[in-house]
Amino acid sequence: MPGTFENKVVIVTGASSGIGRETAMAFAQAGARVILAARGETALRDVANEIVRTTGSSANDQSNRVLVVPTDVTKDENVRQLIAAVVAQFGRLDILINNAGIGMRAPVADMPLDDVRYLMEVNFYGPLRCIQAVLPQMRKQGAGQIVNVGSVLSIIVAPRNSAYCASKFALLALSDALRLELHGTGIDVVSVLPAYTDTGFFEHMFRYGGPTRVSPFKGQHPAKVARAILRACAKRKRDVVLTVSAQLGIWLRRLAPGLLDFAVRQAYSRAAKADSKTR
Repeated sequence: MPGTFENKVVIVTGASSGIGRETAMAFAQAGARVILAARGETALRDVANEIVRTTGSSANDQSNRVLVVPTDVTKDENVRQLIAAVVAQFGRLDILINNAGIGMRAPVADMPLDDVRYLMEVNFYGPLRCIQAVLPQMRKQGAGQIVNVGSVLSIIVAPRNSAYCASKFALLALSDALRLELHGTGIDVVSVLPAYTDTGFFEHMFRYGGPTRVSPFKGQHPAKVARAILRACAKRKRDVVLTVSAQLGIWLRRLAPGLLDFAVRQAYSRAAKADSKTR
């Protein structure tokens, strides 16, 4: 992909850690101008400094290569200010990566509704706010890409993850409908569905009982997801499902849903038993 992203203007939400951090780093190393958006300014500054260090940017060039904009995607005004700052600085906006997200692990019967509402604000309404904010500029340009980072749980459900699954199912539906609406405009919509990824996501989720993680394995490195996002943008893909196991799960859902249910129940049951033994 040499030159594909040179001087492209890319917003990454949730850029302070995990998949967002690695994605911002990957685009910057590919020559893009990267806007780091998340709530924590200190963490964003750390990522910006790392980008400058690894890309060899000079101090004078730093402001033209990386921009830190503390942003809470649940706030309308925050999102408007983010897009306004980007357009004012660079005059255009090429790629939006909707990556900010949180998780919840709780049985349906016990989920606090306030927490569910907040989760939906971050995982669904947050991307929607950002999409609505960038579309006027992308339409004006006649080009752009909107990347929505979902999950394999955008398609496959898991026990005690119903709220998170619902938010990601909704985001996938939004992406598919938006793609139809934007046909012929030059604006792409890409859905990226990572499987189990080794980030701090699990330690920071809303969790009401049960193990923090449901697998003894760490999962894929977030840099793998970042590389997949770059390839998807370069090749203008419709959607990307990472890992063979996730692809297998999706096929099982279509062809043998009962077998998939059994496999998921067994996996979560083993995780719960292992967790009880460590307490």
